Amino acid sequence: MRLGIGIDTGGTCTDAVLYDYEKKQVLASAKALTTKQDLSVGIENALNKLPADLVRQAETLALSTTLATNACVEDKGGRAKLILYGTDSSYAMRVIGRNGTITEKDLICYDSQTTCDGEIKNIPDQDEMLALLQTELKDCQAAAVVEIYSRQTGAILEKSTQKLLLHHMDLPVVCGYELFHELDFIKRGASCLLNARLIPLIDTFLKAVSKSADKAGIQNLPVIVRSDGSLMSKEFARLRPVETLLCGPVASLMGARELTDAKDAVIVDMGGTTTDVAFLQNKEPMRVNGGIKIGNWDTFVKGLFVETFALGGDSGVRIHPAHGLYLDNRRVIPLCILAEKWDFVEKELLEMADLETTSTRSIYEYYILQESIEELPGFSDEEHAICRALKERPLNMQTLCQMIHIPVYNLDTTHLESENIIMRAGLTPTDIMHIRKDYTAYNAHASQYAASILAGCMEMSVPEICDRIYDMVKEKLFSNLAGLLLKQQFSWVRREGLTTQLQALIHEAWQQYRDKKDVRFVSPLFHTDSVFIGIGGPIHIFLKDVAEAFGSHAVIPEHSAVANALGAAVCQVSFTLTVRVTPAYNAYGGVTHYTVYSPADAKEFSPEQLPAAMEYARKRARFCAVEEAGKRGLSSTPDVHLTEKELFFAGLNTIRDILIEASV
Repeated sequence: MRLGIGIDTGGTCTDAVLYDYEKKQVLASAKALTTKQDLSVGIENALNKLPADLVRQAETLALSTTLATNACVEDKGGRAKLILYGTDSSYAMRVIGRNGTITEKDLICYDSQTTCDGEIKNIPDQDEMLALLQTELKDCQAAAVVEIYSRQTGAILEKSTQKLLLHHMDLPVVCGYELFHELDFIKRGASCLLNARLIPLIDTFLKAVSKSADKAGIQNLPVIVRSDGSLMSKEFARLRPVETLLCGPVASLMGARELTDAKDAVIVDMGGTTTDVAFLQNKEPMRVNGGIKIGNWDTFVKGLFVETFALGGDSGVRIHPAHGLYLDNRRVIPLCILAEKWDFVEKELLEMADLETTSTRSIYEYYILQESIEELPGFSDEEHAICRALKERPLNMQTLCQMIHIPVYNLDTTHLESENIIMRAGLTPTDIMHIRKDYTAYNAHASQYAASILAGCMEMSVPEICDRIYDMVKEKLFSNLAGLLLKQQFSWVRREGLTTQLQALIHEAWQQYRDKKDVRFVSPLFHTDSVFIGIGGPIHIFLKDVAEAFGSHAVIPEHSAVANALGAAVCQVSFTLTVRVTPAYNAYGGVTHYTVYSPADAKEFSPEQLPAAMEYARKRARFCAVEEAGKRGLSSTPDVHLTEKELFFAGLNTIRDILIEASV
C-alpha cells in the first residue's frame, strides 16, 4: 500500500486527505478551521483527525494553499519593493499600473542606459547603491530585482544587486531572470514585485507545515502544487511563491478530475474567500494563454486556466447607504465562529438585538487584532489607538469607537485591514447557513441575533434577510459564470469586456429564472451543454439553481469538500524549459552571428557555427532541465525529452528563433 497525504490551507478551512495511490481511493479526509495567527494549529487539527498509524506510513506530503490567491484578490501581502534597472520612475509609473496594484513608493528605479545588445552604459556604484538600498529597504520583508534586456546582459545587474543585499542585509531577494524570460521588463518587474510580497506569506505557511508534520511523525519533505498543476519543493516555493498563484484552485481542478468522469465541464470551487472557475475539455484542464491574471495583477506566471472572483461563505454582508445590502469582496470571520471562541459575543449581540438599534453602518461587526504595531512604522495615532483598544479582546464597532472617542461614521480601518493587522468579524452567508440549518458547526444564536439587527436596519424580517442573502450569492455566482462563459465563447467580449448592457442582460436573465416571469416577447437565455461540477463546502447550497439557470445541471461528487487536498496528493512534478537560438541579421539579410539564450546565460556563435550552436543549446536545455528538476524537489535524475521547432517572421521566409524545449 502506497499512501500520500494532501493538505490544503485556505482562507477559512484547512483540509487534509489520506490517499491510496495503488487503489486510487481516499481512505480518510478531515477539515479544520484555518488559524491565521498560527497556521500550524489548523494544520495539526486537520492531521489529527486522520488515522495516526497510516499518516506515519505516508510516502508523500503534498500541499496546496489559497493564501497567495486570496492576497491578490484582497490586495494584501508583505512589505516589499522592486529595484528596476533601465528606466526612471516617471516612465515606469506610466505603464506599470496596468500590471498590478503598485505605487511609486514600491519602486527604486535606476536608469542603467542599457542598449538592446546588452551594453550597460551607466553602471551603478556599488557603495552608493548599497547606501540607497539600506535606506529604502529598511522596513521591507523582501525585495525583487529586474533589469531591462537581462537576456542580453546575462542579468549582471540583477545578480550583483542580489549578492549585495544577501551579503549586507540578509533580505530575501529574487531576480527577474530566475522567474521569467519574457521581454516586457516592466511586466516582469510587476510580477517579481508580487512574488516578493508573497514571500512572507508562503514562508509562514511552510514553517507551519513543517511544525505540524514533525508533531504528526511525518518524515517526508513536503512538495507544493504549482500554478500549472505540477509540483515543486518547499525550498523552490519559499523564494518563488508567485508560482503558487491559484495553486489551491488548480489542486481543486485536479481533484475534481480525479473524482468525476465528466469530459467537458465547468468546475466551480467555492471556499470561504473566493470562488474559482476552471474548465475541463475532453478530460484535460484548459491552460491559460500568456500569464495568469488575478485581481488587479496581470502576471507572466504560466498555469492552468482558473478565473477567481471574490465570493465565498465568508463574504461580508454590508449595508450601502444608497443601494442597500451587498456582498463585500473581502472575507470576514463569521460571527457564528467568533462567538464559538468568545462567549461574550453572543451576549452582546443579543443585547443589541433587544435594543432594536438601527444604523446605516454594520454595528454588529467586530474587530480582532492579528498583529501588534507597537514596533512598526507607518501607522497613524488613531490606528495605534485602535490596536491598543483591541489588545485584550475583540470589540464591536460601537464599543471600539467609544473607547477611542470617535463617531462610528468616522471609523476607518482600511489600512490596518489591508496590512493584516486587524480583521473583521461580521454577518456572512456562513451565518445564514447556520440560521437555516444548512450548516450547523458553530454558534447559530450569534448568527440569529446579528441577522435580527440587520433586519431591523433594513426594515425586513429575518427570513426575508436570509432569502435575500442567499439570492445575492446565487446571482453573483450566476453573473460571474455568465460573464466568464461569454468571454470564452466570444473574442469581442474578451477584448472589450462586459459592457453595461451585457451586465444588465445577465441580471435580467437571473431575475427571469428566479421569479419565473412571464415573457411577452423574448427571454435572455444563457445556455451551456457543459456540466457544472461543484467543489468546496458551501457550493451544494447554491450551484444547483445556478446550473439550472444555464439549462444544465450540477454534480457534487463525493469528497468534493476536500477536493483541493486530494488534488494536491495526485499532482506530479512536470515542466517545460525553453532555450532559444536566435540569428542576428545585417542590412542585406545575412546572418552575422547566432546567440544561444538559456536561463541567465547567453553565448554567441559565428554564422558557420550553427551546428555547434545547436549542440550547445541542446546540452544547455538538458542541463538546465535537470537543475530545475532538482530545485523542484526531484531527488533522482529525470528523463528529459527534447523537441525543436523554428519560428519565422510573419510574411517572411526568415527564421526568428529556433526553440529547444526540454520537458520533464
